[in-house]
Amino acid sequence: MEVDYDVVIAGFGPTGAMAGNLLGREKIKILVVDPQREIYDIPRGVHFDGETMRIFQSIGIADAVMAQSTGNQSLNFVNGRGASLMQVDLSALPQTAGWPADIFFRQPLVEKHLRNNLENFDTLSYELGWAVSEMTQHDTHIEVTLHNGATGESKSCTTAYLIGADGADSMVRRLADIELIDFQCDEPWLVVDWELDADIEFARNVYQFCDPKRPGTLVPCAGQHIRWEFMIGPDDDVAAMEAPDAVRKMMQPYLHHLGSDISPNQGRILRSKVYQFHALLAAKMRRGRVFLMGDAAHQMPPFLGQGMCAGLRDAENLAWKLAGVLHGRYSPSLLDSYHSERYPHVRGVIKQAVQIGEIIQTRNPLKALARDTYLRAGKLMPKLLSGIEFGQTWQLGDGLLADDQAAGRQIPQPRVRKGTRHDRLDAFLPSGFCVLALHEQARADLQRVSDAYPALACQIICAGDAFAADEASLTALRGTSDIAGFILRPDRQIYATLNNGATPLAAQLDAHMTKLTAGLFA
Repeated sequence: MEVDYDVVIAGFGPTGAMAGNLLGREKIKILVVDPQREIYDIPRGVHFDGETMRIFQSIGIADAVMAQSTGNQSLNFVNGRGASLMQVDLSALPQTAGWPADIFFRQPLVEKHLRNNLENFDTLSYELGWAVSEMTQHDTHIEVTLHNGATGESKSCTTAYLIGADGADSMVRRLADIELIDFQCDEPWLVVDWELDADIEFARNVYQFCDPKRPGTLVPCAGQHIRWEFMIGPDDDVAAMEAPDAVRKMMQPYLHHLGSDISPNQGRILRSKVYQFHALLAAKMRRGRVFLMGDAAHQMPPFLGQGMCAGLRDAENLAWKLAGVLHGRYSPSLLDSYHSERYPHVRGVIKQAVQIGEIIQTRNPLKALARDTYLRAGKLMPKLLSGIEFGQTWQLGDGLLADDQAAGRQIPQPRVRKGTRHDRLDAFLPSGFCVLALHEQARADLQRVSDAYPALACQIICAGDAFAADEASLTALRGTSDIAGFILRPDRQIYATLNNGATPLAAQLDAHMTKLTAGLFA
C-alpha cells in the first residue's frame, strides 16, 4: 500500500528533531507533529557527554553547539557540614569520543540548531500545533489521527512507521499499550534555573550537597545560567517552596561555592518548580511499526545528566536501520535490534543514576554518617569506590553485533591527518559499513573478502593510505588490546574487532561478514 509518509515523528523536542535530521539526510519522507508551535524557551536538559556530541558531529552542527556550550572543572560531593566526601576532576575524564566527556549547554539553543539544520532536507513536512490522538496498526502501515488542540479539528494520514518522541506523558506509548517498568526512585525536587548578569564571574564547579536535612545540587551551565535542585521533604509546602524569596534563601548557604561576592538577590529566576524525579523504562521500545524514544521510552533522575543523551542515542540507533529498511537495503527483521540494543543500555544508565541518587538523597542521619565514612575511606582506598563511575560509557545490548568484548561500543575517535587536513576520525570514514584496518599488510586479502559480500557495500579503510595516523592515534584506537582492525556500523558502533593472532585477518572478516549478512538480510 502506498502511504502518505515513510515516518511520522510525534514530538519535536531534541530527540524528535535529531531523528528528523538523521532520517532527513537519508531522504526519508517524514511528517513531524507537535502540539507546541515554538521551542519552549526555558532551560531543561543541561548536560550531555562526548558520545552525544559525536552525534551532533555526524549531522554537521557540533561546532555550532559547542560554541554555545561550556565545561566545568570539578564535581564535588560534600556533606551537611561542608566536608568533602568525593571530588572528580571533570577535565581529566577520558575523551575517547573526540569531545569532552562533560558538556553543559542551554537546551533552547541546541533545539534551534537542530531545527535550523532540518532546512537542509526537502523531504520533511510539519504539522505544528497538532498531536497524535489515535492510531491503528496494520500489517503494512499505520493509520494516524491528528488533533489540533486550539481549533478542535482532526485529520488522518498513513505512515509506514511511527516514532513516539512525545515526552514523558507520551500519547503514542499509551496508544501502543506499552507499559513502563518502575525502578522505584520517585522523589520530589525543586528545580531552579537562575541567570546571573553578564558581568558577574563565578567558579565553574558542580556540587552535590549530601545534607540529610535537605539534599541539593548546584550546576553552572552554559553562559550565565546556573541550575539548582533542592529535595522536597514530606512536610514542605510546595507552593511556598517555589516562591522566589524561598528559593533565594535556599541558595544562600551555598553561594560561596560560586564566588565570595555573589548575593542571592542578584540575577533572574527563570523557573522554580517542583518535579517528581522518576526512574522508568518502557517494557518494549518497539511494538509493531511503532518505536519509542527519548522521555517517551525512559525517564531517569538527573544525577548523571544522561536523560537527553539517552534520547539522542535512541535516535541514532534507530535512524540508520529504519532508513535501510525503507530503502530496501535491509530486512525489516533488523528493526528488532532497536529494542534489544537500546533497552539494556538505557537500563544500565538508569541503574547507575539511581545509585548516585541514593548517595545524594539519604535523609536518615545514621545512614548519612555511614555513607560519609564509606566515601571518605574511598579516598584512601579507591577500590572501595570502583562501582561509582563518572564519564563512563555503557555497552549496547545483544542485537546486530558480533560476540566480541568490544562490540556495541563506539570506536574511539582520535584526531588524524589526511594531507593538510587535521580532523577527528569520523571525518575520514564512509557513511555506511566499513572495515578500519590499522595496518596495510592485509589490505588485499580483506578487500577480496569484502568483495565477496557486495550487498554489504563494506569499504576497506587502512590507516596510512586513507589518513595518516600517528602512533598515538593508533594506540588510542587499539587501547590495551592487540587489535588489528574494526568492523564498524554506520553509527560508529563496533560490530567486531579483528585481532592479531593465529587466525588470519581475512578468515576472521569472512566469518564476521557471514553473520552480519544474516543479521541484515535474513
